[in-house]
Amino acid sequence: CAMDAIDPVWIGIAGTLQRVPGIRSAAVHYATKEAEVVYDPTVISATAVIAKIDATGFKAEPVN
Repeated sequence: CAMDAIDPVWIGIAGTLQRVPGIRSAAVHYATKEAEVVYDPTVISATAVIAKIDATGFKAEPVN
């Protein structure tokens, strides 16, 4: 099953981010080691989102 190959660390990162006020959704793409985060800029800034990701031990940078 494809789900067996998903590392629990990646699931934990998405779950951690989804609990942050202002982050509407977070999906981590295991194969590419990228994440897509949808957030409300009236509640949390892009800089704060990046800091939250960095705090999990992974490096984040914005993509336009």
